[in-house]
Amino acid sequence: MSGTEGQGGPRISAIIAAHDEADRLPDVLRGLAPFSLHRILVVDDGSSDGTGDLALREGAEVLRLESGQGGGKGQALRAGIAFLKPDAFDYYLFLDGDGQHDPADLQGFLDHLAGHPRTDFLIGSRYLDRGRIPPRRWRTNALGTWTLGRIAGVRWEDSQSGFRMIRKKVLDRLDLRSRGFAIEMEIAMKAADWHLTWAHIPIRAIYHGGGSHFRGALDTWLIAKASLRC
Repeated sequence: MSGTEGQGGPRISAIIAAHDEADRLPDVLRGLAPFSLHRILVVDDGSSDGTGDLALREGAEVLRLESGQGGGKGQALRAGIAFLKPDAFDYYLFLDGDGQHDPADLQGFLDHLAGHPRTDFLIGSRYLDRGRIPPRRWRTNALGTWTLGRIAGVRWEDSQSGFRMIRKKVLDRLDLRSRGFAIEMEIAMKAADWHLTWAHIPIRAIYHGGGSHFRGALDTWLIAKASLRC
């Protein structure tokens, strides 16, 4: 698919789903600032710690899902997509608000697009940095990636990575239904039907000492099950 990018490069709008990420989200937003993105939207998924207010102070747009309204990461991303869809730009950018993605790694995505402007779907891959990922989590990720990649006919390195860029006119065609972490795999599985140009962009694997909203093998199983059903 050909892009609509102008001479200044692609117009990119970021969507960041965040639930109680007041401690880490500001650094994520500051890390994105040098890239002069078209829009940065934080979907505040029922936070109780002032996440949305902090995002506003950092210059982001905020879409608030009230407590009890949010349905997890999938619901938050779907709400963000619907919010931005009427606008004109070239790529959606997704990354997590909990600091597990280094915004500086976005430069690798842009460098790839500069040389390969017809790329439709770019996935941040932690494959080369997988030594930093808890072994059990990497094994479940790798199993889901391999299994669903065989079904979709696409060779993925890190299919569950939330750091990704997708051409807008591709994503806008997809009927997304997932509510939880399955949203990322659902997007990849449904996009695979369009015979796209894919790229894997090396990114850092960052894991903090605190807990994660992701529940390892359980969520991997739910992701696979939901992706096959959608």
